[in-house]
Amino acid sequence: MKNKGISGFGVIIIIMILLIIGYGAYQIARVHLTRSTIAEKVEHAVKTGYAMQNREIINQLTREAKEANIELNPDSVIIDRTINDSLRIYVAYDDSSSIFGLFTYTKHFVIDKIALIELRF
Repeated sequence: MKNKGISGFGVIIIIMILLIIGYGAYQIARVHLTRSTIAEKVEHAVKTGYAMQNREIINQLTREAKEANIELNPDSVIIDRTINDSLRIYVAYDDSSSIFGLFTYTKHFVIDKIALIELRF
Protein backbone atom coordinates (compact mmCIF):
# COMPACT_ATOMS: atom_id res chain seq x y z
CA MET A 1 0.00 0.00 0.00
CA LYS A 2 1.07 3.51 -0.70
CA ASN A 3 1.34 6.04 2.08
CA LYS A 4 -1.42 8.58 1.36
CA GLY A 5 -0.57 11.22 3.97
CA ILE A 6 0.00 11.87 7.59
CA SER A 7 -1.72 9.81 10.25
CA GLY A 8 -4.15 11.14 12.83
CA PHE A 9 -1.48 10.82 15.51
CA GLY A 10 0.94 12.83 13.37
CA VAL A 11 -1.64 15.61 12.98
CA ILE A 12 -2.10 15.76 16.76
CA ILE A 13 1.68 16.02 17.28
CA ILE A 14 1.95 18.81 14.69
CA ILE A 15 -0.94 20.72 16.31
CA MET A 16 0.67 20.37 19.74
CA ILE A 17 4.02 21.63 18.41
CA LEU A 18 2.30 24.62 16.78
CA LEU A 19 0.45 25.40 20.02
CA ILE A 20 3.68 25.29 22.02
CA ILE A 21 5.43 27.58 19.52
CA GLY A 22 2.42 29.93 19.50
CA TYR A 23 2.31 30.10 23.29
CA GLY A 24 6.03 30.89 23.47
CA ALA A 25 5.66 33.60 20.81
CA TYR A 26 2.70 35.08 22.71
CA GLN A 27 4.67 35.24 25.96
CA ILE A 28 7.53 37.05 24.22
CA ALA A 29 5.19 39.39 22.32
CA ARG A 30 3.29 40.21 25.53
CA VAL A 31 6.44 41.75 27.03
CA HIS A 32 6.87 44.02 24.01
CA LEU A 33 3.18 44.93 23.83
CA THR A 34 3.26 45.91 27.48
CA ARG A 35 6.25 48.13 26.70
CA SER A 36 4.17 49.90 24.06
CA THR A 37 1.42 50.49 26.62
CA ILE A 38 3.87 51.95 29.15
CA ALA A 39 5.44 54.12 26.43
CA GLU A 40 1.99 55.55 25.62
CA LYS A 41 1.41 56.31 29.31
CA VAL A 42 4.78 58.09 29.55
CA GLU A 43 4.03 60.02 26.35
CA HIS A 44 0.71 61.18 27.80
CA ALA A 45 2.35 62.12 31.11
CA VAL A 46 5.07 64.16 29.41
CA LYS A 47 2.48 66.08 27.38
CA THR A 48 0.19 66.83 30.33
CA GLY A 49 2.61 66.77 33.24
CA TYR A 50 3.90 70.32 33.02
CA ALA A 51 1.04 71.46 35.29
CA MET A 52 1.61 68.67 37.84
CA GLN A 53 4.11 68.17 40.63
CA ASN A 54 6.81 65.54 40.07
CA ARG A 55 5.39 63.30 42.81
CA GLU A 56 1.96 63.39 41.13
CA ILE A 57 3.46 62.34 37.79
CA ILE A 58 5.39 59.49 39.42
CA ASN A 59 2.31 58.29 41.33
CA GLN A 60 0.23 58.39 38.16
CA LEU A 61 2.82 56.43 36.16
CA THR A 62 3.29 53.77 38.87
CA ARG A 63 -0.48 53.36 39.18
CA GLU A 64 -0.95 53.03 35.41
CA ALA A 65 1.97 50.60 35.18
CA LYS A 66 0.43 48.48 37.93
CA GLU A 67 -2.78 48.30 35.87
CA ALA A 68 -0.64 46.88 33.05
CA ASN A 69 0.88 44.32 35.50
CA ILE A 70 4.24 46.08 35.68
CA GLU A 71 5.87 46.89 39.02
CA LEU A 72 7.42 50.27 38.37
CA ASN A 73 9.86 51.43 41.02
CA PRO A 74 9.28 55.15 41.73
CA ASP A 75 13.06 55.57 41.96
CA SER A 76 13.38 54.48 38.31
CA VAL A 77 11.25 57.41 37.11
CA ILE A 78 13.27 60.56 36.51
CA ILE A 79 11.58 63.86 35.72
CA ASP A 80 13.77 66.60 34.27
CA ARG A 81 12.51 70.17 34.05
CA THR A 82 15.92 71.77 33.49
CA ILE A 83 15.64 71.88 29.70
CA ASN A 84 14.17 75.24 28.65
CA ASP A 85 10.44 75.11 27.86
CA SER A 86 10.27 71.33 27.97
CA LEU A 87 9.57 68.37 30.21
CA ARG A 88 11.51 65.12 30.07
CA ILE A 89 10.44 61.84 31.66
CA TYR A 90 12.82 58.90 31.79
CA VAL A 91 11.51 55.50 32.90
CA ALA A 92 13.52 52.27 33.24
CA TYR A 93 12.06 48.90 34.20
CA ASP A 94 12.42 45.16 33.71
CA ASP A 95 9.69 42.87 32.42
CA SER A 96 9.80 39.11 32.14
CA SER A 97 7.67 36.25 30.99
CA SER A 98 7.92 32.59 31.90
CA ILE A 99 7.39 29.98 29.22
CA PHE A 100 6.11 26.78 30.87
CA GLY A 101 8.36 27.49 33.84
CA LEU A 102 11.29 26.19 31.79
CA PHE A 103 12.46 29.40 30.17
CA THR A 104 12.25 32.98 31.34
CA TYR A 105 12.35 35.81 28.84
CA THR A 106 13.56 38.99 30.56
CA LYS A 107 13.97 42.37 28.93
CA HIS A 108 15.16 45.72 30.30
CA PHE A 109 13.28 48.68 28.84
CA VAL A 110 14.14 52.37 28.85
CA ILE A 111 11.54 54.92 27.82
CA ASP A 112 12.77 58.49 27.42
CA LYS A 113 10.29 61.14 26.28
CA ILE A 114 10.64 64.89 25.90
CA ALA A 115 7.85 67.35 25.10
CA LEU A 116 7.85 71.10 24.63
CA ILE A 117 5.71 73.02 27.07
CA GLU A 118 3.21 75.02 25.07
CA LEU A 119 1.82 77.91 27.03
CA ARG A 120 -1.34 79.35 25.53
CA PHE A 121 -2.71 82.70 26.47
